[in-house]
Amino acid sequence: MPAALRSPSIRTGAKSERPKLERRTASAVDYGTLPNHVGYLLRLAQLRVWEDFYGRMGETGVSPALFSALMLVRSNPGIQQSRLGEALGVARSGAMTMTDRLERLGLVERRADPNDRRAYGLFLTADGERRMAEFVGRVQQHDMLINKVLSADEHRTLMQLLHKFVAAPTPIAEERRELAAGRSDPDDDPVASRTKRAASAGRRASVS
Repeated sequence: MPAALRSPSIRTGAKSERPKLERRTASAVDYGTLPNHVGYLLRLAQLRVWEDFYGRMGETGVSPALFSALMLVRSNPGIQQSRLGEALGVARSGAMTMTDRLERLGLVERRADPNDRRAYGLFLTADGERRMAEFVGRVQQHDMLINKVLSADEHRTLMQLLHKFVAAPTPIAEERRELAAGRSDPDDDPVASRTKRAASAGRRASVS
């Protein structure tokens, strides 16, 4: 996290009502409306969390993403790599990279699925089982300390709001879904209309 950034404070006055961030250094930086953007504040919060996470877990080689993968494998023994990627919201290649990394760390192993020779299930190794107890303890301590800035009620409210926020579909996805629903008639879809016209032109050319 940039050293000059702290939590935003909104200043109002006759000259300007644009939000500014408190500064730790003498160099003045105007952040414009950034402190009012959810994505920007979530990114700063993520950087703060990651700084503490890596400080406690860095020497283990386990990143936040790898810890999430380990937790899913421990809670779902035999989960397939593709399903792991879907659960974590990463592409197939990303799930493969994480699995390969966890295998090299000796924490996860692939086992052939007895019901599907082409598929492999993921399991914690004996060392992975043992070390997960250590990892969970470290991450729980990290989580407790990183949240000390919040009261119990504030933390409860934050968690409720975050769960609500991440469960909601993105507005652009909703807009695209509504737009697609409104184009059920191919004549209303520019791409479908162009394809239809090209097919008609091809048929006419073959007849002539």
